[in-house]
Amino acid sequence: MPGFGGRLFSSLQFRLALGFVAALAVALVLIGLATGVVAGKHAERFERDRDSLRVARVNQFVSEHFSKHRDWRQDRATLQETLERTGRVSGIQITVYDDNGLLVADSHFSPSPGGREGKGSGKRTVDARKFPVFNDGQHVGDFTVSNADLVGFGTQGRILANPVPSDISRGVNRSLLWAGIGAAALGTALVWLLSRRTLAPLQNLGQVARRLGQGDLSQRAEPSGPNEVRELAQNFNAMAADLEEAETHRRNLTADIAHELRTPLSNIQGYLEAMRDGLVLPNAETIDTIHAQALHLSRLVEDLRLLALVESGDLQLQLAAASIYDLLSSSVEAIRPRAEAKSVILGLDVQPSLPELEIDATRVSQVIGNLLENAITHTPQGGSVVVSARAEGNSVAVTVQDTGPGIAAEDLPRLFDRFYRADPSRSRDTGGSGLGLTIARRLVEAHGGTLEVSSVLGEGSRFTIHLPAQP
Repeated sequence: MPGFGGRLFSSLQFRLALGFVAALAVALVLIGLATGVVAGKHAERFERDRDSLRVARVNQFVSEHFSKHRDWRQDRATLQETLERTGRVSGIQITVYDDNGLLVADSHFSPSPGGREGKGSGKRTVDARKFPVFNDGQHVGDFTVSNADLVGFGTQGRILANPVPSDISRGVNRSLLWAGIGAAALGTALVWLLSRRTLAPLQNLGQVARRLGQGDLSQRAEPSGPNEVRELAQNFNAMAADLEEAETHRRNLTADIAHELRTPLSNIQGYLEAMRDGLVLPNAETIDTIHAQALHLSRLVEDLRLLALVESGDLQLQLAAASIYDLLSSSVEAIRPRAEAKSVILGLDVQPSLPELEIDATRVSQVIGNLLENAITHTPQGGSVVVSARAEGNSVAVTVQDTGPGIAAEDLPRLFDRFYRADPSRSRDTGGSGLGLTIARRLVEAHGGTLEVSSVLGEGSRFTIHLPAQP
């Protein structure tokens, strides 16, 4: 069984937080790369523009100085002082040479009177660019401009060179890194809290499902959280309710089957034990009684088998074109002797020219026989039972109507349940197995039809079968 660490690392909450951090890291890397490239290009372009502007200004100043004095040696101190001040402010080194290549002025060094470089403190970059100076179209000297490194000016302090593009990119990336670390920490905390709140209903649902799987079918989940989670909990509760109802039906069915089987089995066992003990003689009457109980038991088992086949969809119907008039006539004639013995009038009313039906005639006859059997059983002496058939749209409606006492409204919804009897005073000997109407409805539904009932107390009952007609 995984420990706490294993459960944590494999949890959806941890994976959501990890996914957020990974996505943020990838985004920051991409942003850093893109920002570095863009910042570098902009810095390089800015540096080029700045250098071009500096060169133009230095060229203008140097050219004006020479044009004013017509000689580099005139007012040389002013030129030197101006270059030093410019170099100190801008961080660049500027040198001026005459047309013979002798040093005139240097922003970072004090030239000696003989034109050689003095001994100023500091260091000069060797990577300098040289530009000519013209006066009236004549080359009069040159000047160089270069980015200075760390340069000293004696007692005036030190200055730093201008930042290069790589320094700017590194600074931007460093800022993005710290911003990303802060955003990752804050985002991870938020994702952790939000995912914990979102996943809490799912964890509760898992606990409820676990208890449900252990057999407690009364468990229900609390619908909370986002819409999707609430909908999942509602669907889960609906499933749990269906399972609980199915389990209740299963237990009731098991109890009903045991109850139905116990009576004939107890009767058979009692007669056999009485004959073994010599209390009852094994004569024809006793054997007939045992045989009747065995037949009742056999019919019950057969009804259960047939119901199981129909409900599982494994019953194979032998479909063929059949005349509804012939089928109803044979069913009525088969039950007529019983109706006459009870003085019940039995009638048949079939609309002419009804279409043929694609049905299993044996199974439909079984349904009609069951309805007629129930109708005659519930119809008092002198009453009537009428079987009729009419075309209704794309179907044929077969009706069995009696003049019995009727069925109470509260009993109608459960009339087709297994082992349900609307009249609790009827015994199993007179009332059958209690599966007839259940099987009848399932057989009709297997044909793609419906079986409905309507009844009014004191006015009789009406069962109607709708069977689809051939197109």
